[in-house]
Amino acid sequence: MGLRTRPAQSTRDDVDELLVEVVRQSEVLPPVAAHAHPDLVQAARFHRIAPLVHVAHRDAAPDVARLFREDRMRAITMHLRSCAALQQLSSALGDVEWVTFKGPVYSEHAHPVPGLRAYNDVDVLVDPSRLRAVSRRLGEAGWRIADYEDMLLNRAVPGEMHWVSTSGVLVDLHWSMINMASRRRLFDVPTADLLHRRVPVLLGTQEAWTLDPADTLVHACLHAALSGANKLIYLVDVDRLSRSITDWDDLADRARQWRAQVQVALVLGRSQRVLGTTFPTDLPSRLRVPRSLQAAMVLTDRVAPVPHGRTNAGLNRFVARAVRASGPATLAAAGRNATRWLGDRRSTPAHGEGPRRGADETALEVYLAAVESAARASVGLGPPPSAARRSGA
Repeated sequence: MGLRTRPAQSTRDDVDELLVEVVRQSEVLPPVAAHAHPDLVQAARFHRIAPLVHVAHRDAAPDVARLFREDRMRAITMHLRSCAALQQLSSALGDVEWVTFKGPVYSEHAHPVPGLRAYNDVDVLVDPSRLRAVSRRLGEAGWRIADYEDMLLNRAVPGEMHWVSTSGVLVDLHWSMINMASRRRLFDVPTADLLHRRVPVLLGTQEAWTLDPADTLVHACLHAALSGANKLIYLVDVDRLSRSITDWDDLADRARQWRAQVQVALVLGRSQRVLGTTFPTDLPSRLRVPRSLQAAMVLTDRVAPVPHGRTNAGLNRFVARAVRASGPATLAAAGRNATRWLGDRRSTPAHGEGPRRGADETALEVYLAAVESAARASVGLGPPPSAARRSGA
């Protein structure tokens, strides 16, 4: 990349600056003294940009690049294996409509160095009414369920289950874009609409399916906010994905349809303040985000800047996970989250419960019946008697 370094400094702020300049692909990078390398490694891995740090330094500072060589190799290996697993999945699913999103798509089409985004699994979405057929076909193709029994028997019906491909790649198989039932109630993201708008994408040498650009960016913002939007990798994703948006009115409409307009404003705003992401200045108004919330977002980022993070405990994460469509609703959510956090800290871990059991065919049947019932309820239909009998209702 022909990068140069400036005269040496060695403060934590210099590490923060270096990480930002790396993801911006700047030509001049601030150096970090050897005694600050442990903080650099911790920060780069926390923000999930270690492979980019390797690439940025392999010519100008090989001693720094050496610290991240394994991170780069892991990212390359994971992406190649994921693309192969998606080819297998496509073959197994046949005529079933599906999309993949996040990891492999971002890595190849929304990352400063294609193929080097760090991720651990592959996300796939199918219509809930086809989940039973998909599960059967994956099983016949030699894939295995990775869930524990208690996960599939959860009365809150998770929006995803987990499979492992024949080559060992973990695939999160979604019927909803939002896993937790308590969060699904807050948003409106119909799976059928996403599949109807899907677009082809090239991953490796094979064509796959993914979300259309507006759905992709809205989901990237929503997922980041629900995760805390406290890592540079989230902002890198959003910054790169925003460059494919040609109609910001359509983007704003989609965000409002999802009821995710505040999350979109929060994450795009953070990305702008850290990476210089460009979008229309009146976008928060188009998203109908109250000025008081906009001001709170700016203040949060000033007090707790994302690049300074090294752990998941932080004000910026707390605010992102609590933000809602209005100030009072945000304060109420923040109070609930704080109470839950304090309760979790005071609770005593359970002991002697024994090992968790892997999901069997009975647990899978209960889960599939519950998903089918939830799908029917979403269109105003009750569960069929057969589904009620299968689920033990």
